Amino acid sequence: MKYKLVSILLALSFCSAWAQQADDSIAMRNVKIVAGIDAAIYVGTTIGLHQLWFKDCQWVGIHTINDNGDWLQMDKLCHATTSYHTCVFGDESMRLAGLDPKRSALFGGAYSLLFMTTIELMDSGYEGWGFSWGDMAADVSGVTLYTAQQLLWDEQRISLKYSFHPSKYAQYNPEELGHNLISQSLKDYNGITIWAAFNIKELLLDTDSDFPEWLTIDVGYGAKGMVAPQPTADFDRVRQFYLSPGVDLAKLPVENRYLKAVLRALSFIKLPVPALEYNATDKFVWHWLYF
Repeated sequence: MKYKLVSILLALSFCSAWAQQADDSIAMRNVKIVAGIDAAIYVGTTIGLHQLWFKDCQWVGIHTINDNGDWLQMDKLCHATTSYHTCVFGDESMRLAGLDPKRSALFGGAYSLLFMTTIELMDSGYEGWGFSWGDMAADVSGVTLYTAQQLLWDEQRISLKYSFHPSKYAQYNPEELGHNLISQSLKDYNGITIWAAFNIKELLLDTDSDFPEWLTIDVGYGAKGMVAPQPTADFDRVRQFYLSPGVDLAKLPVENRYLKAVLRALSFIKLPVPALEYNATDKFVWHWLYF
């Protein structure tokens, strides 16, 4: 119950404060409505995650853990990507409500930081969990990457993306890696790849050129052989690096503002395309279609 009350109070105070930032020239009512929806999403998500993760866990008091060596750092990259795209959600919701780009970007960053910090604080008190400074640093890095680019360029020239394919390793430890495809897509780090997508036109070319602004060069990182946070004798843990072309859904030439917002919200997905992989075991591997 105490987490529910804290979540509600934080959400109401945070979003009501931002709702007051709307100018007289925009629809104050819309901003307040969207702020309320964002607050409800924050409360519902944090309560749901608390029930899902900690319902049967023993409270042992607030403590820290050092899990920086776990999962070959795939969990940290997932934290950064989650915080990055929570920024996208918060920013885009306020833009649709009518808030100006600068303040909507700041709202997105603050909203993401509030959400991710709440999760880390929930972790801090339960047996088998704990507050991880590595996780927190990854959260802040995702927020910083997004917010800094919005304030500097009002666009994302480097973005984070996610892709997933089922791996053979989940069957060996379904409690850690997931019992079904949905849970595996969130927990099986063997099948997850995190990508940094670099916009070619915005970074390297004249912005007045006809080169498509939605085309990116993507650098990916993944790993395999992980059935537990730390190495086991059963499998060799291998880091994997990828190079691939990509499509930035947020930059597709779409005029409708609502469809554009949807595409921007889905921009965390790395579409399946050919990719070149390098790892220390197999060296170079070509994938005609990589998920």
